[in-house]
Amino acid sequence: MIKKNVAIISGKTAGKLSRLLGNNGSTLPGVVAIKIDPNIIRKLSHQIKHFIFITGTNGKTTTSNLLTHLLRSTGMRILNNFEGANMVSGVAACLINNTTILGHLHYDYAVLEIDEASLPVILKQITPQMLIITNFFRDQLDRYGEIDMLIKDIEKAIHPIETKMILNADDPFVFRLSSLNKDNVYYGLGKQAYAFGDYGMSESKYCPLCGEEMRYDHIHFNQLGFFSCSCGFERPTPHYEIDSVQSNPLTFSMKNETYQMNMSGTFNVYNALAAITCAAELGIQDKNIKDSLPNFQLANGRMELFFYKGFPYIVNLNKNPSGMNVSISEILSTQYEKQIVFFINDFIADGKDVSWIWDIDFECLQREDIGRIICSGSRASDIMLRLKYAGIDPNKVIQIPSIEKAIQAAFSHPMPTYLLPTYTALQEVKNHTERSIKKENESCTL
Repeated sequence: MIKKNVAIISGKTAGKLSRLLGNNGSTLPGVVAIKIDPNIIRKLSHQIKHFIFITGTNGKTTTSNLLTHLLRSTGMRILNNFEGANMVSGVAACLINNTTILGHLHYDYAVLEIDEASLPVILKQITPQMLIITNFFRDQLDRYGEIDMLIKDIEKAIHPIETKMILNADDPFVFRLSSLNKDNVYYGLGKQAYAFGDYGMSESKYCPLCGEEMRYDHIHFNQLGFFSCSCGFERPTPHYEIDSVQSNPLTFSMKNETYQMNMSGTFNVYNALAAITCAAELGIQDKNIKDSLPNFQLANGRMELFFYKGFPYIVNLNKNPSGMNVSISEILSTQYEKQIVFFINDFIADGKDVSWIWDIDFECLQREDIGRIICSGSRASDIMLRLKYAGIDPNKVIQIPSIEKAIQAAFSHPMPTYLLPTYTALQEVKNHTERSIKKENESCTL
C-alpha cells in the first residue's frame, strides 16, 4: 500500500512539474510510477470492473475516442487515454492522472487504446471485457518487426484469457485471431459500400494458414476485402456490415438505418463501425448511437480541420504506407487546387527506418490540382528524393526542414492545405498551426 501511494504521488508530481515546464508530460507520470511500483497498473485496475482495449495498426485513437463519446452520451463514467499515450507507461499515466491522491478511481468503464507491441505486456496485468482489433499493416519495422511476428506475439498473449473480440472481418491478418475460439464478433464493409482508391496491395497476398495465394472477390484497399483460400480460410460473414458510404460529411447505411457524422475521411468508416459494434454489443440502443454520432469531433491530428483566411487546413497523422496511401486517395478525391506538406521525422516514436516512404504511391500526385508540395521534418531530403523518383514536377516541390518555417510557408500561400505529419511532428505541427491562426485572427480584430 505504501509503495502504491508513493508511486501515485510521485507520478502526479512529475507530471505537474513537466507541464509547468511547458512539456506535454503525457507518459512521464507512468514512467515514474512504474519505477517505484512495477505492479501499479494491476493494483489500480482492480477498481474498474470493465475494460475495453483497442489495438491494431491504424485507427486506434479515433475508434477509442468515438467509443468513449458514445458511452459517455448514455451517462456512463469513462476513463480514456484520449491523448493517444498507448504504451505501458502511457496506460499507467492514464490511471495515475485520473486517480485521486488516495488512489481511488471512480469510473464505470475504461476504454483504452493499446500499442500493438505493448498489448502482450498489458494483458498480463489487465483482462479486458472486450478487445477491438482494427487492422494490421506494416509499421515501424525496426520496433514491431514483420506482421507475422507481431500477430504471433498477440496470439500468445490472448490465448490464456477470456474476452470478447471485436474483429475486422475484412482483414485476413485480423481474422487469423479467430482461431483462438474466443467470443468473436465481426464487422466489415459490403462489396459495394465505397470505391476506395486503387493503389495496389503492399501487404502479403498469401494465406496465413497454408501459404497459398488467396483469392479476392473484391478489395476495399490494401489487403482489406473479400478474401478466400482453397484451404477454407475465408472472410467471415460480419455481424455488423455497412452497405453504403458517402463522404464529406461521412454518412453510411447499415441494416436499413442511416448514420451521419460530422467528420471527413472515408477510411474513418472502419473506425466508426468498430466503435458502433462495440457499443451495440454493450447494449447501447441504436437511437442513442445515431443521435450521438453527429456530435463527435475528431481531434489529436486525425483529419483535424482548421480554417485560415477562409481555406481549410487539414492535419492528419500518417505513419505507414497504408495510412499515407489512404490519405493521398482522400486528397485526390477533390479537384480544386491544393497544397500538401509532408513532415517526415525519424525519431524513436516514428521509427528510425523511413524506407516505408518508397511503398507509397506518390506517382499519383502528378496532377494539375496539386499546386505545390512542401517537404519538412528531419528526413525532408528523403521525401524530396522520393518525389523526384515519382516524377513530380520539381518546380512544385520545396524543401523546408524546419517544421515552423514549413508551416509559415504553407500559410503564406493560403489555399486548401493538407498537413501530413508523423508522430513526433504532429504536436509541433498543431501548435504552429494554431498559433498562425490565432495571430491572423488577432490582426483582423485590430
